[in-house]
Amino acid sequence: MHIIKDYSLQKLNSLGVASLASHYISLNTFGEIAHLCKVLDLPKTHFYILGGGTNTLFTGNFPGYIIQVKLTGIEVLKETIHGILVKAAAGVNWHDLVLFCVNRGYGGIENLSLIPGTVGGAPLQNIGAYGVELKDIIYTVEAIELATGKKRFFSPYDCEFGYRTSAFKTKFYNQYLITGIVVKLHREKRFSLEYMDILETLETMGVDKPSFKSISDAIIMIRKRKLPDPAVLGNAGSFFKNPLISIEQYNLLKKKYPKIVSFRTDNELIKKISAAWLIEEAGFKGYRKGNVGVHKSHALILVNYGEATGKEIVNLANLIKDKVANMFNIVLVSEVNIINEVVA
Repeated sequence: MHIIKDYSLQKLNSLGVASLASHYISLNTFGEIAHLCKVLDLPKTHFYILGGGTNTLFTGNFPGYIIQVKLTGIEVLKETIHGILVKAAAGVNWHDLVLFCVNRGYGGIENLSLIPGTVGGAPLQNIGAYGVELKDIIYTVEAIELATGKKRFFSPYDCEFGYRTSAFKTKFYNQYLITGIVVKLHREKRFSLEYMDILETLETMGVDKPSFKSISDAIIMIRKRKLPDPAVLGNAGSFFKNPLISIEQYNLLKKKYPKIVSFRTDNELIKKISAAWLIEEAGFKGYRKGNVGVHKSHALILVNYGEATGKEIVNLANLIKDKVANMFNIVLVSEVNIINEVVA
């Protein structure tokens, strides 16, 4: 385990924001994790666990320890008629796990294709796309308790998954270091095809009998068409969560804005509203001010056109939030983790 001082984080966050960490630690083995727990009193240390950096915005330099888990490996633990258990280490690229599974005919994970980031960051956010969330396929989450160095396994119930959140982002925040997950998949021809984009793309591809692989390929095509490549244009994907509002508020908005875009939830009294539609309706799609802006093809994506600072991106986000709140009486909440320079 090596601790590097004054480490640049610019290439470790997909927004491409310049930032320095006073200390950086890369963990490649369980032995290094055990050593970390011994040499640093982590409960009393200011640190941030960084996954792939695709959902993090630094507003300045980080006066503490940035910790990255680089554990690798994917393996099939068990395969029966009742399902397949696949284990992946925290440092594995998420999309690599998806491809590993769909190429073997394992289903349930295909709608989560091309989501950026690492396996370790997936439970924190309860990543999701096109009608599927991690909570739908998770079997266990493996983590190390930082105060004791002991390994613990979390069931889906223990994880307390919610919309883009989990216990690891709330009550267990910075108490555990996620080292891997196990997902439960299947071979049955059960697909999630609620989104018209998927159906239209499958039709364009000439697919009349969908498979896990063809659905994955379709979603890859959709994401590449709609979302900018962070290697070319700095971004963190969806910057805001789709807000949840009461059915009463939705009905009022529907009268004023007949074309409002909404999604069903598990609760019939709650509607999920498209944050992208709200932002576009507020006039921000394609907006640019200096080095920051809103992508011309997707209003939910804030972009760094070159030398933007984290604070400039936050200022733009706040401008959008204020306008949306004034127009719709809806408060947008950031999906991106905003890491402030000053220790609270």
